[in-house]
Parts: sequence; C-alpha cells; structure tokens
Amino acid sequence: VVRGCDRIVPVDIYVPGCPPTAEALLFGIIQLQSKIRRTNTIAR
Repeated sequence: VVRGCDRIVPVDIYVPGCPPTAEALLFGIIQLQSKIRRTNTIAR
C-alpha cells in the first residue's frame, strides 16, 4: 500500500517492496495470522 491511504482505509500490515518479494508477502501473512489469533475475533 502507498503510505497515506491508511488515513482512508484501515491497514493492519504493511508489506514493503515494489513489487514485494514472495518472502515479504509470506511474512506479512504470518504477521496478520498472529494478529488475528491475538484478538480471537474479527471486527466487522
């Protein structure tokens, strides 16, 4: 995501790179999974 759009759309995880590497995407997905597990609920 381009920095600044998080003022309009909620952003949970930033994945660096343009385009991001496969490793960066995987790291971002793992971080998001950890965040979801910590909250135990998904806000709608």
